[in-house]
Amino acid sequence: EQVVKCLPPPGIANGEHSRPLSDTFAVGALVHYRCKHGFSLIGNKSVRCTAHGVWSHPLPRCEVGCVSPSWEWKSNQIGVPGDIITIECNTADVPKDLHKSQCQPGGTWGPPLLALLHCSKPADIAHGSLSGLAKAFFTPGTAVSYICEPGFSLIGTASIYCTQSGAWSRPPPVCQVVKCLHPPNITNGKLKGNISDTFSYGASVSYSCNPGYSLVGDALISCTASGTWSQPPPQCKEIRCVFPEVQGVKKGIKGNTYRSGTNITLECDDGYTLEGISQIQCQEDFSWDPPVPACKLRVAAAGVLLLLGAGIVWKIISKQKQG
Repeated sequence: EQVVKCLPPPGIANGEHSRPLSDTFAVGALVHYRCKHGFSLIGNKSVRCTAHGVWSHPLPRCEVGCVSPSWEWKSNQIGVPGDIITIECNTADVPKDLHKSQCQPGGTWGPPLLALLHCSKPADIAHGSLSGLAKAFFTPGTAVSYICEPGFSLIGTASIYCTQSGAWSRPPPVCQVVKCLHPPNITNGKLKGNISDTFSYGASVSYSCNPGYSLVGDALISCTASGTWSQPPPQCKEIRCVFPEVQGVKKGIKGNTYRSGTNITLECDDGYTLEGISQIQCQEDFSWDPPVPACKLRVAAAGVLLLLGAGIVWKIISKQKQG
């Protein structure tokens, strides 16, 4: 009995079969076909050697297909004519009829797929960065935001979004170094060091007072990241020394408070002796130099006062006895 066999399977245009070259194939043998890139296989992918010694029909064919876009979930697959691709955009302003496209016999999509369906990674900026997720491309409607490093302020729009045209809505912003304006001047005082019209973030300036004035507040202020000074400037208040109440002391100048540098000559009332230096000066730390002297009651004067006091007491007692 003669064994039935099939001759090699026929080839197909723009495709090939998977079996190795052989002169004959046994009944039941399967051969798989595949198409070249850019073509779609129409029909059954496999044919079988039948008991009649012929291959099952019909053979598949390879027709020009439509390549799925790289950003679609079936990336690089081939669509056959008539296939419809549906694109979901995360923006409401894309017309609905542009969400679908059909594979045409010529291997193109109709209507053409939107070349605007994604934006490339937005540009980097000096002294700043993008906040959010890092991605290779962005779909229309996706927004990104820029932030600047400390000491830099953002010039332009912080947030931009991917438009339908595949471009970003605005150019990226610029991070500009923060500058503080000239610090305020103060009455009866001045700024120390190198002074300019503007100061960079982190720069500090200090104040000092004119002679005869004392600084109230912090002498040092700094330029902050917001372009303002860290605090209001200090004040310079006039130095006034207070003269204490001292028994028996007479001053050469009237008043109770005196400016820095003021000299006062002191003397004692009659019956008192000055203990210390007669001339004192008001200092910038609100003290007197030398210290305010004292006036001590003389011994003779003290005895007179004692006798006077005793006489007054004797008179009071005598009057009480007579009464």
